[in-house]
Amino acid sequence: MTIIAERELRFTQQGKRGARKVVVRIHAPKPEENGNWSVDFDIHGPGDHKASRAVWGADSVQALVLALANIPLDLSLVAHEMGGTIKFLGSKDLGFTVMPPK
Repeated sequence: MTIIAERELRFTQQGKRGARKVVVRIHAPKPEENGNWSVDFDIHGPGDHKASRAVWGADSVQALVLALANIPLDLSLVAHEMGGTIKFLGSKDLGFTVMPPK
């Protein structure tokens, strides 16, 4: 699968010093047999944590937008389960926000 975007984040566990790397990789949208599209994304880190997921949309744009909307939710769960926070460039805003329609 072709990776079209990658972002490196930092995980800091409560009560511990130093941060660990978390990498998010987004794969190119791909057509499905039923006419819909899917986008896979992977989360590697912190440590040995690895997760992959797919989201689907009516077209490639919707699938990509839904992936961007789901990534911060998955990262939030990882941070919560591991008792810490994940940041991008020192901010809790991980930069995956999709602007809602006006």
